Amino acid sequence: MRMYSARSLLAVNIAAVLGGLPALVQAQSLALEEVIVTAQKRTESLQDVPISVAAMSQEQLEFRNIDDLKDIGADVPNLYINPFNNDPTAIRLFIRGIGQNDVQITQDPSVALYTDGVYVGTSFGAGLEGVDIQRVEILRGPQGTLYGRNATGGAVNIVTNRADTGELQFRQDLTVGNLDKFQSKTIVNVPLGESVAAKLNYVHSERGGYVDNKGPGEDFGQEDRDSYILDLRWEAADNITVDYRYEYAENSDTQRLEQIRELTDEGFLGPPITNYSGKIDKDFLDEITSIRKILQNDLELNAHTLWVDWEVNDSMSVRSITAYRDLDNLANGEALVNATGDYTFIGRGVGSPNFSIFDTDFEQYSQELQLLGSTDNWEYVTGLYYYHDESTQDATDSVLLGRSGDTDITETDNDSWALFTQVTWRPDYMDQRWAITLGARYSEDDREADRVNNRATTPFSGSYNNDFDNFNPSLTVAFDINDDMNVYGKVVSGYKSGGTSTRSANAELFADGFEEEDIVSYELGFKGDFWDRRARLNAALFYMELDGLQTSIQTDPVSPGGRDFLPIDGNEIAGAEMDVTVLLTEGLTFTASYGYLDTELGEDSVDSPAGTYILIDEFAPAPENSYALSLSYRRPLRNGQLGVDLDYGWQDEVYTSVNVSDATIIDDYGLLGAALSWSDIQFANVPGSFRVLAWGRNLTDEEYGLVSTNAWSTFGAADVQTYGDPRTYGVTLTYLY
Repeated sequence: MRMYSARSLLAVNIAAVLGGLPALVQAQSLALEEVIVTAQKRTESLQDVPISVAAMSQEQLEFRNIDDLKDIGADVPNLYINPFNNDPTAIRLFIRGIGQNDVQITQDPSVALYTDGVYVGTSFGAGLEGVDIQRVEILRGPQGTLYGRNATGGAVNIVTNRADTGELQFRQDLTVGNLDKFQSKTIVNVPLGESVAAKLNYVHSERGGYVDNKGPGEDFGQEDRDSYILDLRWEAADNITVDYRYEYAENSDTQRLEQIRELTDEGFLGPPITNYSGKIDKDFLDEITSIRKILQNDLELNAHTLWVDWEVNDSMSVRSITAYRDLDNLANGEALVNATGDYTFIGRGVGSPNFSIFDTDFEQYSQELQLLGSTDNWEYVTGLYYYHDESTQDATDSVLLGRSGDTDITETDNDSWALFTQVTWRPDYMDQRWAITLGARYSEDDREADRVNNRATTPFSGSYNNDFDNFNPSLTVAFDINDDMNVYGKVVSGYKSGGTSTRSANAELFADGFEEEDIVSYELGFKGDFWDRRARLNAALFYMELDGLQTSIQTDPVSPGGRDFLPIDGNEIAGAEMDVTVLLTEGLTFTASYGYLDTELGEDSVDSPAGTYILIDEFAPAPENSYALSLSYRRPLRNGQLGVDLDYGWQDEVYTSVNVSDATIIDDYGLLGAALSWSDIQFANVPGSFRVLAWGRNLTDEEYGLVSTNAWSTFGAADVQTYGDPRTYGVTLTYLY
């Protein structure tokens, strides 16, 4: 029997422990990365922010080939995004069922869109292309205190990379794909001395249409975009930074096809078709013959922004944000271009009954001053905000029931200002694990509009003038269970001013307008890291009461364009959100997100001078269930890194209108995406690195609806739907220096 001395046993044990150290260190270092956000106007970890926030990084956006804001909707539960029918640059945002179901210059969105702290006052031209994005933050629920105007549903905050005085940087992306897609992105950052830097972004993007037009003009869903952005940074002192940005963009997209999927037995024109034996094809059509020439839209954007950040001392800073934005948008709308390949609309009236041109000029100016500070127990942000916009929209019908060249001109002039503050106190009790936050915002809005409508059945002119003011308080109580977990409860209020409708059926409706939208939200949340910070769970339960829900209802029985916002009171929304992230093993990350909505309208019908309208019992659009799944794998190679990404987003069916007479349903759908990448490729004697990315979206070629309406039933079209993009795929080559 062999005997071991105490010394030899000790040596064996030490060797075993030391031999296992690398694996132990690796296990301890295997943890999820911290996600940084500025949801509360200051840089914080997402886990410390008592808000239900979904954040998408620059890498996530690139690997999913997301370069347009509308493409984010499938990846964030309880966020619903769709473009306007005839203008793809005009997007409609909904968070937790609250949003803007009609894009008008006389009504503000219910979800606030910000780019680097600058509020974007109109849905026209709201996108991501051309911007060097650092991340996109989706703040779910009313953000009345810090984001203020028009954030009853929530806010979308786009954060970009600005000029850097540190070093010379260059990036070039070239993308080719199906549908004749070509895109070139160029980014150059040049230090101009120790304290000054300039950065230039240029993007050219083009894509063929996803519906081939055999008739005159362009294809449907065609894209042609250019964007130029110049960033300048001046570090005026050790504690003062000045950033300036000029942005110019041109967009010449074409409208998406509005496809007729169902006919009524009788229309306003033509004989009944009860004996019609033709086929009504509800499937997506990849080609069609238009009756009239399909034209490109024309959007031109100019924007100037000035940021000044002054660190007064270690515990206090002052920020100024000054912004000006000017947009000219010419949108061509060809409604009911044709039905399916099996029949045409001719015989049911005038073929395509309404070709419209919307020429919109929009200017906005804003100024915001913020004071941010902190002490041992206190954090605060207070600010003053001013906003002004003015616009002119000329809506022209070339043909409507035989009439030609009729115009509908609306001019607006709006002013808004607000004072806000938010203070967080961490008492010494229980080692400052409690955080009590009080917030308040006082807002005033002055809105004016004039309209001359010569295209109505009975031409009219009218004026609108109204003032609104509101006080929105908020209370949040948070508790740190330990270093990795916290819970919070909050009561938040929100407000959106009233307005009027550019589509009102008569002068009385236009002058009356609609009242403000008010909301109170109650929310309980949990945020925690588990499994040595390899697993993360964030969850929220909420209940909201909303009065004055501003929803668009067709009030003109003849023209689908005759619509008014008829506020609905006593509405309720309940729901939940859950986000899970797990680092399964080194390089392999799984994420799952789920959203649930239970919405209930507070009224069965609404009255107006134009009549009484029966309502459905839920919000529109508001998917009851939505979820997103993704799997990301990274593996180091001898030269570079291998990446594999899969993502899938699904959402429930939705109603498209709360009005029974023109409500249709968009079916549930899911979109699958994937990407394969080889990154950080090095070549001898070649500075910088390369990346090759193969990507695909909607890989199952799902036929899904973006917009659907029953508004054209007067002309015999009971269901008109706009479909989303079919399967798209391509390859992107990137050079980084």
